[in-house]
Amino acid sequence: MDAVDPEPSAELEAAYSADPEIVWVDKTSPEWIRTSIYWRAKVFQREFGYDVPQWEIQGRYDPEALGYVFHDDDFRIIGAACFRPLKNSSARFILDWIWLSPKARRNGFVSRQWEEFRRRFGLFLIGGPVSESMLTLLRLRFSGHNITQGGMAEPVIPMEQFASVQETR
Repeated sequence: MDAVDPEPSAELEAAYSADPEIVWVDKTSPEWIRTSIYWRAKVFQREFGYDVPQWEIQGRYDPEALGYVFHDDDFRIIGAACFRPLKNSSARFILDWIWLSPKARRNGFVSRQWEEFRRRFGLFLIGGPVSESMLTLLRLRFSGHNITQGGMAEPVIPMEQFASVQETR
């Protein structure tokens, strides 16, 4: 499984044909799709220099997290996102993180899905830190969302370097 340069997933294609809601992932979803989000969270962790991935396969410590799997027309799993419910906030949810493979970035995948996110979660918060490219997208297309504390961040490891590290694993 390669999160940076994924191959088409026959498993996702079959599951999606049976139920398009399979792209919404929680602790009760099939393990293979929870694992696919985990690997994208691992890449996100490495790219931005976080201590731990922001998704766990079993959902023991974060049982209310709701993941989303981005895929292209060939059913490549090209990215993932994670929403978490909020307590004590006017917003009900926060988009905690979102990661797309480098080849999928700036191709409209996030923009095309945004209205579905809004229908499902209302006007959700955006978890910081936020990359410069995500901040640009938010300013241009989705300015109604607030960003939580954490500010902006740029990758600690450039994607080109990370991709070559992943190939040697």
